[in-house]
Amino acid sequence: MNRAWKTALLTAAFAAVLGGAYFAYTGLSARYRPESDLPVSSAPTSSQSAAGSSQAVSSAVEAPDFTVYDADSNAVHLSDFKGKPVVLNFWASWCYYCKQEMPEFNQVYGEEKDRVQFLFVNWTDGRQETQEKGEAFLKQNGYDFPAYYDLNQEAVSAYGLTGIPATFFIRADGTVAAGSPGAMDGDALKKGIELILSGS
Repeated sequence: MNRAWKTALLTAAFAAVLGGAYFAYTGLSARYRPESDLPVSSAPTSSQSAAGSSQAVSSAVEAPDFTVYDADSNAVHLSDFKGKPVVLNFWASWCYYCKQEMPEFNQVYGEEKDRVQFLFVNWTDGRQETQEKGEAFLKQNGYDFPAYYDLNQEAVSAYGLTGIPATFFIRADGTVAAGSPGAMDGDALKKGIELILSGS
């Protein structure tokens, strides 16, 4: 793992103030432990509200690359989309807060998909979540955003996640602008998108 990325995770190095909405990049660990318990659903925290606290970005942090798979088992890399702003969201069909935010995420995807690349990465651990469960959930709810499956836990490991949902806003140059552990609403998602479109 890149030292700069590890340091950023350990020190919660950045957050972005987006017109009154705060994206606190906290609670993420640089060490992912495969032997640990299954992931938990991350509830919204006070740091995600308009009354939350913020921290300034100290330096540009390169978004870790990873390989996930689409519904047809084709390998997809984050680096495939360098040159375009990316919204990276981690989810699972069992996750309560993921399900709470998904209707608005799906709506914003429909509105913004021509300007931003969306990567909805399913935490596919093979036990609590499988690709089949994820696909059935999306079909049942009529979601049409692009879903990718982290079959080898590579993306989860790269981002040091211990809970979901989690969302990252990545600039076109491949650096991370902001991140949010826990659920967010559509307005906050749109503000994050405007942040990376502006190159801030």
